[in-house]
Amino acid sequence: MTILSCEHARADHLHATVCIVGAGAAGITLACELDGCGFKVLLLEAGAVKEQAGRSDYYEGKAERPHPATTEYRRTRFGGTTHIWGGRCVPFDPIDFERRDYIPHSGWPIAYDEVAQYYPKALAYCHAGAFGFAASSALDNAPPTISGFAGAGTVLNDLIERYSLPTDFGKHYRKQLARSANVTALLGARAVSLNKAGDSDRIASLTVADDSGREHTVHANVFVLATGGIEAPRLMLASDKNGPGLGNRHDLLGRFYACHFENTLGKLVANGESVAFDFEKTRDGVYCRRKLQFSAAAQREHRLLNTAFRLHFPDYADAAHGSAVMSTIFLAKSVLIKEYRTILQHNASDAIASPIGAHARNVATGLPQLLKFGYDWLFLRKLAERKLPYTLVRNADGSFPLEFNCEQTPQADSRITLGLEVDRHGMRRVHVNWKISEDDIDAAQRAFMLLRRTINASPRCRLEFDEAGLRARLAQSVPLGGHHIGAARMAASPMRGVVDSNCAVFDLPNLFIASSAVFPTSSHANPTLTIVALAVRMAKHLKSRLS
Repeated sequence: MTILSCEHARADHLHATVCIVGAGAAGITLACELDGCGFKVLLLEAGAVKEQAGRSDYYEGKAERPHPATTEYRRTRFGGTTHIWGGRCVPFDPIDFERRDYIPHSGWPIAYDEVAQYYPKALAYCHAGAFGFAASSALDNAPPTISGFAGAGTVLNDLIERYSLPTDFGKHYRKQLARSANVTALLGARAVSLNKAGDSDRIASLTVADDSGREHTVHANVFVLATGGIEAPRLMLASDKNGPGLGNRHDLLGRFYACHFENTLGKLVANGESVAFDFEKTRDGVYCRRKLQFSAAAQREHRLLNTAFRLHFPDYADAAHGSAVMSTIFLAKSVLIKEYRTILQHNASDAIASPIGAHARNVATGLPQLLKFGYDWLFLRKLAERKLPYTLVRNADGSFPLEFNCEQTPQADSRITLGLEVDRHGMRRVHVNWKISEDDIDAAQRAFMLLRRTINASPRCRLEFDEAGLRARLAQSVPLGGHHIGAARMAASPMRGVVDSNCAVFDLPNLFIASSAVFPTSSHANPTLTIVALAVRMAKHLKSRLS
């Protein structure tokens, strides 16, 4: 593969059979799968090999609170956001693909098995081990997640989440692609317009702007947008200057935008029982963590959204945790990137932060713990190829805050649109209006009540939360920042979605979308593993179609 700057591209570099726009997890996976396929592949990336100042302008836009700023959790560089990816790998569940009569607009046009068959290869791309997510089979002599709690068939307590290295796709697969005879990567090539061939139903070319602002025209038989769940619908909307947007005949493009909504509330008290709280390693050497989840039968019976619960570390701002490690992180929080500060703190602001002196006392009295943390941080994170995903610290009182993240009910008025302001390449900036619905809050409230009944039926542990204030706290849940889902949804017909079961745009069959924008529903799972699985599936389809 030739990797070169778009500014130095020759005319022959701008012609290909397949043009992939975006070199993140989806784009790089697709390029690797098409390596050696016999036809020319062009991989375009707006950024460079490493992050460069000024490119965040591409992502500047407006986001209604509590959605994060449009520049957060997004990176313009070869490898995209996998450069800051935490590495959590979780598959979707069979129920996620079903049409559930209590969830409007649910149901995928493909079955679970259509995606599941590609999960093993997706896990290999992510370096997350085997396709096995049960603690009893993935771990040696696995103790129960919570000793003495069986789940009564309602709560599944034998489940794990696997973690990637985490794999920076740009760094890890650059050399592999460099050996390719048919893949070329152009860096600093930002897609600014998809151009139709007259009144036909095909995309004839793509206009890209290089770092100096000069425009180039790329020609291909097939175009694939692998630019993420916000940027793909943005480009399609922006490319139709006077109309509703490419592929938007039924006003569905940009709608049904979802993230997972999350919060940390209540606490689990184990009454002295052992709890599998820390990271463990699977038989194939992959870090994993336990989670609790409702069975499919319980979800149907109680009309629940798919929800995952994890035992969490305490809020680092509250010195009552008694941890020298958490207090040190709090005192040094200014050196953390904003995305990581959000994860560490349960609340939206520092309003309830303990006085600095209380944190200083934790540090002074907990030096042995701090030294161990320093050792782990150096040898298990900084120097290790497979890194310990993050720090887990137990609360001083032995309780465990409960973190949850939940799928959303698809809502047409939760959407991505274009504002009037433009960026330096003349592209209109995005406006993100993410919504949490009353249906979402209702389902989450039922989930917490059912989880408490199930856990508290056991004398060995209990779940506590403020029932009177539960709904208000759930309404304050925030979107999981990097999970941009659903704004170009997959469907069986153009009346119900933007792309077909092969992720081709209904009205433009040579334009494909490879991102979580095509997910009709979001599951509870982080989207990366399923994005990669769908990219592998798309490569198979393209090779068959173009052969």
